[in-house]
Amino acid sequence: MKFTGIETELTTAVTDLLLALLCLAGVLAIGRSRIRRTEGSRALVWMGAFGLLGAAGLLGSAVHGLELSRAADRLIWQPLYLSLGWAVSLFAAGVLIDLRGSPLDRRAIAGLLAAGGLFYAATRVFSGAFIVFVLYKAAALLFALGGYLYLRRRDRERYSLWMAAGIAVSIAAAAVQASGPYSLRIIWEFDHNGLFHLLQAAGVALLLKGVLIPRNYYLNFSL
Repeated sequence: MKFTGIETELTTAVTDLLLALLCLAGVLAIGRSRIRRTEGSRALVWMGAFGLLGAAGLLGSAVHGLELSRAADRLIWQPLYLSLGWAVSLFAAGVLIDLRGSPLDRRAIAGLLAAGGLFYAATRVFSGAFIVFVLYKAAALLFALGGYLYLRRRDRERYSLWMAAGIAVSIAAAAVQASGPYSLRIIWEFDHNGLFHLLQAAGVALLLKGVLIPRNYYLNFSL
């Protein structure tokens, strides 16, 4: 396999890889943190969300950075879309856990994962698969932003501000990606996808900061 000769595809691949590594580092940070011991199932949900996003980033870096056959390209997009769908599902589960102040029933998490599976199925049915993902992700982000702003007003806990900030940056990143195609030279040439990855990495860093802040109330998050 060879790297692509298109500069914007290479920068998109590199930024996708950086985003993936940040997500996977976040999984390790949560696994070693205090909340993994005190808020077990909540920590596992967020580890799953960031882990799946990181897996999608690794697959995306291969799709954008390598010269692949049409069949190989189409094959890689299948687990990529499924990973994204499940990542958004677990993200929504994490938001619901924080809103409830208690774990979600396993059936509720299974239902959210099923919704992620339906998203993947929709990408198989509709030719404009990316639009399906934009709508699915936008609904989750808007719900999450409203949820953490509500929690900030209700509980005055510091973590909710970090979470709201991370979601706001993620919404801005999605808007940058959805407004493409276009390119911009910042030392190297980036297209809308590469710029999205850079902004999303900032959003992920803010979200990780919020997730890692222990809650002030005691919760039994054991599975």
